[in-house]
Amino acid sequence: MPVWIQMTAALSSALLSGIMGIALIPFLQKCRFCDPDPDAEQNQDTISGNRLKPTMCGILLIFGCTAGFVLSYTLYMQFMGADRTGTEFQTESHVLRMMLLHGLLFGIIGWVSDYVRTVLRRPESSETDFIVILVAFFTSYSFLKFYPEESVLDFGFFQWQAGVLSVPVRAVLLTLFWYSVQKPEQNVDGADITVSMVQLLFIAVLSIAGKQNLNALYALTAAGACLGCFYWNLYPAKCRLGQTGTYWLGITVPLVCLHYHRMDIFMLYLAAWLINSLPLLLRKKTLLYQLREDGKSPVQRILILTAFALFCGMMSVMPEHT
Repeated sequence: MPVWIQMTAALSSALLSGIMGIALIPFLQKCRFCDPDPDAEQNQDTISGNRLKPTMCGILLIFGCTAGFVLSYTLYMQFMGADRTGTEFQTESHVLRMMLLHGLLFGIIGWVSDYVRTVLRRPESSETDFIVILVAFFTSYSFLKFYPEESVLDFGFFQWQAGVLSVPVRAVLLTLFWYSVQKPEQNVDGADITVSMVQLLFIAVLSIAGKQNLNALYALTAAGACLGCFYWNLYPAKCRLGQTGTYWLGITVPLVCLHYHRMDIFMLYLAAWLINSLPLLLRKKTLLYQLREDGKSPVQRILILTAFALFCGMMSVMPEHT
């Protein structure tokens, strides 16, 4: 795949998501789609001390990624002359359509959740959290039924003949990944979008090396959308991702990892999020929250989590290029 198509995929989605924020954020403020956190005045890191800080910034991600992918896909088909009748191309196109629909559905679910929280002012509870996790699992389980059958799960150092357990196991891992992505957004602006952008760029490199051009295009446009949204979401955020963005990112990143058909790479990328959420089992606080209590600035917290994501990304790429 030519470099200019790769650059077009990333830059077009970045420009579209970034420019759209100029119009979207005032609209969200006008409609008062703002996080009703009662501790907002004290919680400087979450919404920068402004109780009317808008949410639903994830709309920028979804719009930028979708529009940028349509453009780059059109260019790819026009100039690469792909054989549309070939079995391999049709299979990859089918998987891509399912990934787009999968991510869009989670984005819509996140938007509904944001709307209920910001407009209807209904606080979340542990029961609601549990129900949403179940919905995420069964939704992913249902979608995975339409993906190509993958009975053997390759973990790098061993292969597991999962058989009928392949779909539920992958659904559980997708849900775990998705749930872990939700945690950084609750502790510091910009963490989700920064780590996700790093992971998407690494999986794009792997996909290009593996001749999975459509998966690479999707990863590049998603990373570009993160880049375009970076200005609006980085601390102090002008607009928070909200669950619209974290739900979409939480399913999009693991999907492009799974499509590479290497579970060891998937687990490496999952580890970048688990390092933050695993302390919940012992302290009932995420790593980012603990770092905040230890006096680390928001930028320092983002850098710590991103550095680990970079390390995991390099570990995933090194075996492919040695």
